[in-house]
Amino acid sequence: MPDRLSERLDLLASSEGLTKTDVFRRALALYLLVKEREEAGATLQFVKDDQRETLVSI
Repeated sequence: MPDRLSERLDLLASSEGLTKTDVFRRALALYLLVKEREEAGATLQFVKDDQRETLVSI
């Protein structure tokens, strides 16, 4: 898994013009925000093409 994570970070970093560290920091910040909101009873939803998808947990 660490190799897959590193590859994914490389891919995201290169496609966004960022460093792997920047991508990792942003992902961690998003994870912590979602976790905090879930603990408060909220659910995370994604909307694509007017279709809503709810994530039960992260």
